[in-house]
Amino acid sequence: MTSEREPGAGGELALIGLGLAVIGSGFSVWLGAWLSVLFTGGSVHGGLDLWMRVGWRLASGSHPADAWGAAAVGLPADWLYWVCTVVAVLVASGAGAGVVWCWRRLDGTARERRRFGQQTEARQATPGEIGPLVVDDIVPPTGRMLLGRLAGHRQLLATEDRTRHPLAGKAARRQGNRGSVALIGPTGSGKTALATSAIATWDGPVVAVSVKRDLYDSTAAVRERKGEIAVFDPGAATNLPSARWTPLNAAVTSSGALRTGRALAQAIPRSGVSNAEYWAKHGENLLGAFMCVAGLSRLTTEAEGKPARPVSMEQLAAWVTVLAVASEPTINGLLRRGLDQKQPLEVKLLARHAATTFAGVAKEDHKIRSSIYSTAALALAPWLEPSVAHSATDSPRPSYSSEDAFPFQPRYIDLEWLLGGEADQGNTLYLTASQPEFERLSPVLGGLLADLKDTIHSWDIAGRRLDKPLLFVIDEAGQLELGWLPAEVSTIAGLGAFFVTCWQNLSQVQHRYNTLADAVLSGHRTKCFFAGVDDLSTVRYLSSLLGHEYVTRWSSSRDIPSLFGGERQGRRSVSQSVQREEFAPANALRQMYPGEAVLLHGTLPPIHLDAVRWWNEKQLAGLVPLDDTGNPRPPDDLRTCPLTDLPASEPVSPVDPATLAAALAQLPPPESGGKGPSPSSSAAVAERSPAPAMTAPDPPPRRQVVDVQATDVRCDICGQLVKVADSRRDQQGRRSINRCWPSCIERRRGGSPSSARSG
Repeated sequence: MTSEREPGAGGELALIGLGLAVIGSGFSVWLGAWLSVLFTGGSVHGGLDLWMRVGWRLASGSHPADAWGAAAVGLPADWLYWVCTVVAVLVASGAGAGVVWCWRRLDGTARERRRFGQQTEARQATPGEIGPLVVDDIVPPTGRMLLGRLAGHRQLLATEDRTRHPLAGKAARRQGNRGSVALIGPTGSGKTALATSAIATWDGPVVAVSVKRDLYDSTAAVRERKGEIAVFDPGAATNLPSARWTPLNAAVTSSGALRTGRALAQAIPRSGVSNAEYWAKHGENLLGAFMCVAGLSRLTTEAEGKPARPVSMEQLAAWVTVLAVASEPTINGLLRRGLDQKQPLEVKLLARHAATTFAGVAKEDHKIRSSIYSTAALALAPWLEPSVAHSATDSPRPSYSSEDAFPFQPRYIDLEWLLGGEADQGNTLYLTASQPEFERLSPVLGGLLADLKDTIHSWDIAGRRLDKPLLFVIDEAGQLELGWLPAEVSTIAGLGAFFVTCWQNLSQVQHRYNTLADAVLSGHRTKCFFAGVDDLSTVRYLSSLLGHEYVTRWSSSRDIPSLFGGERQGRRSVSQSVQREEFAPANALRQMYPGEAVLLHGTLPPIHLDAVRWWNEKQLAGLVPLDDTGNPRPPDDLRTCPLTDLPASEPVSPVDPATLAAALAQLPPPESGGKGPSPSSSAAVAERSPAPAMTAPDPPPRRQVVDVQATDVRCDICGQLVKVADSRRDQQGRRSINRCWPSCIERRRGGSPSSARSG
């Protein structure tokens, strides 16, 4: 219960309190003297006015006997007198406190309401209630993430891990287990600073996703001391050698291929699309079929017994873009070899699923078929970019256009690498892209995250637990399309990993996840709302969680003085009322100091948090190297692309030859006439010859068709034998007529050969 009074009432209460204090001091002086004379058989006389005068004399330094004079007989020694006086003061103070306590207990408006064993009125956590979060050092124990300090105190707070660090006593009743963390606040409020401190002090492997360079610059040096560093930069924005990852590594089994297709489909945008789930599901099925084709290329051999050329992500993206089906020569050959009864089980399963899916899609209406391919193309479109395609290969070149090469073959990133090393080590993976490219590369970044979390689930169901706690930090989570986040943000914590997601406001969550926005937020066990929040949806959400309190208000009224006087002139009345108000008004939330936050954790009351900033902590600041301008700068010799022990192979062409052949096959024949090559030239014949990989339907017949012959032809008008280059074939109904050029053709047009040449 909070008590508020009208302006001016505080002075009156202060005056009343001062009067009671004076009376209490006089009573204490008498009581002390009375207790002291009990030992000597004396007596004390006088009233309150005398006791107060005696108290003033004693305070002025007078001797007790002089101060009391004739009013006290038989006072003891000074030391005994003062001991009795101190006892009297304590008794009087205790009596006053008891009166106040009894009054508050008997006051119906101040009586505390409790339901389910808890106070119904909202309150802020006290230092004694945050025991489950308190840690002793700026570097928290294994499995716990640093959060900051209790505002106004030095107590350090971190997330919980009951499995590794169980509590005892009263704090154990409130202790929970590990869970994901949501950091919500405007730009510059302290989200990235807290995430940076958490990464620097985390004891275990880390996956960090960011659109800014500062997360890498501030933590790479300290993380390099804990294990290997990898930077997955598919858009080549950092100028650092990118680590390698491809979703095709899991496509060598039928279940792995379908999981890969499902993971890629999670990045398909759904916001603002009619029947988005319907099209996304069809796109997922088609992606699964293409993943099966990629798996077949890694498991089958060609007719000569040589291993088939592995299909790359770039090739798959090109196939989906041009609506390739089972009749495409490469796909057809892989399916035919895979459906052979002599093949191993997984090969036959891959081929059967792909063939069945392609057959079903081919029977759809052409509009539906086109929409399915367009949906699937959204998930694979990033791999048409050279740098993204290069990041999905094991080419020893640092970049697709680089002339240099690594001495060893690059290693694909997976969960095994992330958890590798000694027990006290933890590797770090940075996923990065520039702000304009972040959402476009969402299928690639989200695909890698999905691959890691799917592997965690696969290990768990197979009985293999994570031997190190894994931390996922996703900065600017509102720009990533992660369809699995509402379900995973809470369940994955039970498997040894958890997420730290950063949001500008709740509107971002609602825009990205629509009706599942509340599921995303409630899945985070810990929520930090930073200062400066001015988004209405965020304020309403936070105010609802913080609850309400009952405020006791005192008001007074006075009669207006009358010019003629009277008995009731200047009468004053005092009234009391109770109002229900928000525990934290919107203006208070917005006006907190920068770096402060409201921390909501599990079942604890709301906590006023002073979020940690690494540059304000001496122990953390010493871990971050700075340049001449004071900005974080990691060492230049950090290796950001993990390598294997295998010697690097000869660098291959940065462009997949299969995609070049497919692109050439899709080119239409050149238009006749104009400045193109002669119809009889070898180049024209090569361009117009049907390519083996062409999958597009034949163009409709035109009114005038050029028919290229291998020998001379005879003009059907004049009967002359002319070269094929000097003739044209006209289509008249169902009949084809050869005409020599320029005589018969110009004659048909009504002109002369000379005028045609001059024109």
